Amino acid sequence: MADPATGLDLCAAVAWGIIAFGAPALAAAKGDAARGQALYVEYCLQCHGAQGEGWGWGEKTAPPPIAIPDLSNAQHMRQLSDQYLFEIIKEGGEAVGRTRFMPAAQRVMSDEAIWDVIAYLRSLSRGVEAPGKQER
Repeated sequence: MADPATGLDLCAAVAWGIIAFGAPALAAAKGDAARGQALYVEYCLQCHGAQGEGWGWGEKTAPPPIAIPDLSNAQHMRQLSDQYLFEIIKEGGEAVGRTRFMPAAQRVMSDEAIWDVIAYLRSLSRGVEAPGKQER
């Protein structure tokens, strides 16, 4: 007969594995990091930096009144679900209780394009280069 405590331990271990390693894999399954990279450069780089490090404007202008998160920080990115990233990109910061300075992308990106950006963001936080550009 199986020990119920062992079964719970196994379930907890599986859940932890999904939480710790599953989010990047889910984003990669939903989006294409190469397409996401092109969109990131067009729409996100100016504020979030070339590698997601935050604040890409350099010395040209004063920094914004709010901190811009380091999207290349794996520890920080593991705390953000794909759904949260989708919502903040699509609907903007205010929609998820964050700053109004994060604009909504729903007017310039389709849901598929947003998933592509999320896949690219996940590759940044793992220190993995986005794959070569793929044709649709």
